[in-house]
Amino acid sequence: MVRTYFKNRKGEPYELTDGECEIFAVVLKKSLKYVWVSAPTRYGKSETLALALIILAVFYKLKIPVIAGSKEKAEKIMEYVIEHVADHPELYKGLLNLRGLRDVQRLKVSASKDTLRWAAGGWIFITSVDARSTSKEGEKAVGEGGDVVVLEEAGLIKRKEQFSKIVRMTEGEWGKLIMSGNCIEKSIFEDAFKNPLYHKVRISLKQAINEGRYTREELKNKKSQTTTKDWKRFYLVKFPQAGEFTYFKPVKYEFLPRELKYYGSLDPALGEAKKGCLVGIVVLGVAEDGQVYEVTSIGEKIKPEEAIREIFNLPYKFERFVIEATQFQKYLLQETQRKSKEEQRYIPFEGIQQSKKKEERIESMEPAINTKQILFKGDNELWNEMQDYPDTENVDCLDALEMAWRTVSGGGYIGFV
Repeated sequence: MVRTYFKNRKGEPYELTDGECEIFAVVLKKSLKYVWVSAPTRYGKSETLALALIILAVFYKLKIPVIAGSKEKAEKIMEYVIEHVADHPELYKGLLNLRGLRDVQRLKVSASKDTLRWAAGGWIFITSVDARSTSKEGEKAVGEGGDVVVLEEAGLIKRKEQFSKIVRMTEGEWGKLIMSGNCIEKSIFEDAFKNPLYHKVRISLKQAINEGRYTREELKNKKSQTTTKDWKRFYLVKFPQAGEFTYFKPVKYEFLPRELKYYGSLDPALGEAKKGCLVGIVVLGVAEDGQVYEVTSIGEKIKPEEAIREIFNLPYKFERFVIEATQFQKYLLQETQRKSKEEQRYIPFEGIQQSKKKEERIESMEPAINTKQILFKGDNELWNEMQDYPDTENVDCLDALEMAWRTVSGGGYIGFV
């Protein structure tokens, strides 16, 4: 069936691997009412799901909502549906508001399409449940029932209140729920994995390698840049368990090179939420060969004005110095900039805004630390925080290290203000 109706990007008959055949088969099997599907990232899971959904819509004339935590996540499968519905006249024949192949081809390059509906009754559409909402969890999905409901990126949905609305969407003789995603812990996807009600299709990394999805050299390069936790989630297709990881394996240096470019950061402990926390100051030095060194790190319970004094007493000419610029920290940034001009030090202070949780940012440094891209002085507050993470009481030096490292390495997910 797949070879008959679908084509690959070379225009040849579409060939499914053994793992993709298993995914395709469980989607089409009517007796399986609850299905759980996961595979290594970029395996081809979403495209395989899309092929099966087209068959269900065109030949079984089923109503299929594809739902995710956000519309953007749901659109991933719909993009594949739109791409492959043009592969054969039997697939796009009868599509409402589309008169032929030319219209279908035009659809592929147009803005995102939310709905495909066939005159004979098949219907594929995308909807979402706002994963961030606390007051209207899942309200977008209410009333959008379907014969086969596909929950995409299920690992990103944490709240059972949201999921309860999705479960209610299944209806009719088929009444089927397909849950697809990555193995992110403490999610409804993990709950479903533990639930014997669900038929599980788990494609292992070994199987993906055997099917030619990855080369070992490619995986070696990816692993060197991926945290241990994310490697388990997205490649090993396993759920991380609490306390199973020793994140950081820092290495000490023997001496510092004389010629370094200096970058600094400050994580100021301000406000009631941080009462009693440390102020974190980190200075990194970059050698001519690109090796990065911890030059200085300070983790102390000091007031903001004392932190400023510590910075101005540092004997380095900085390329950049970043300060977390949120709420009252913005005032601190303005004061350091003013004092810099007043003292004629002209330290290039910048405010850095955070868009990810502190734990995510800290854990993103694991590949850099564990592959010796950063070398450390050792035997100080920063060293202790790395040794004990995630069970350390304080993470302010680690937070400052992440900001300094992002400044050095040019990390692209945060903007400077």
